[in-house]
Amino acid sequence: MKILVISSNLIGDTILSTGVIQFFLNKYINSKFTFVIGPTASQLYDHFPNLEKRIIVQKKKYNLHWFKIIKNCFFTKWDIIIDFRSSMISYVLFHRKKFIFKKNNISHHLDQLTNFFKFDCFNLMIHISDEEVKEVEKTISKQFKYVVICPGGNWKPKLWGVKNFIKLMKNIKQDYSNVKFIIVGSLFEKKYYFQNVINEINKNDIIDLMGASLTLTSAYMKKSDLFIGNDSGLMHLSTASNLATIGLFGPTDDKIYAPKGISCFVVRTKEDYEYFKRNICEPNKSYMQSINEKSIIGLIQKNKLL
Repeated sequence: MKILVISSNLIGDTILSTGVIQFFLNKYINSKFTFVIGPTASQLYDHFPNLEKRIIVQKKKYNLHWFKIIKNCFFTKWDIIIDFRSSMISYVLFHRKKFIFKKNNISHHLDQLTNFFKFDCFNLMIHISDEEVKEVEKTISKQFKYVVICPGGNWKPKLWGVKNFIKLMKNIKQDYSNVKFIIVGSLFEKKYYFQNVINEINKNDIIDLMGASLTLTSAYMKKSDLFIGNDSGLMHLSTASNLATIGLFGPTDDKIYAPKGISCFVVRTKEDYEYFKRNICEPNKSYMQSINEKSIIGLIQKNKLL
């Protein structure tokens, strides 16, 4: 059986769709999957067991990237097409059955998927390799608790400032002396955030994962105790890795993208999302300053997250 998945280019949306993919993988154990996907999000399927092909798509002007997709997909008869981009291409390809999902701004993304596909889409799954597991086991010690910190993101208005993360980490160390921090993010983000974040933290308490692959990052998350970070793809990677998660929200919609799972929490600005919808955000300014590190510490203590 051949299954074509037309995936989102966004890391977060791709992670949120993995419950759907896992369902079809479990149902059709001998199926072969082809993913149409963006270059960064494609990492998520590096160790997918039934991977036949990845068609890596870079967005081009005038939607010319769709010609590459048609060229690579047209001459195959697909048993199932799963289209997360509600694209027209799903109507012209040869197929037996298709699922064309179109998201809305009414309910949580995972509820939307569950309502559309008519099965539970909350069981997110990131496949990691044995080598990644072994690498993590060499680094992680049972003597310590590990807090994953994500200081970056793809839009400055939703980023809690680096100085705030430094205060938070120092406060956590005061309350929990056996904590180490794992700093995650892209190689691009590392240039802007890493050195600033660790400036006032003992280097022995830091594990640098900025620039690591998404699957290796997930492998570390699976062995960690808590994630704290901005609304981002890595926040969703945390929940998909079954890690307790605190997501920081301001001018993005927690109703749609809040972390979902066991021990998942949202800390947001004093302004709700509707406030930000009514007011235009300047692209080079953070709107997250009303979040205080003490509220996060209080949440950790109240729910015994460490």
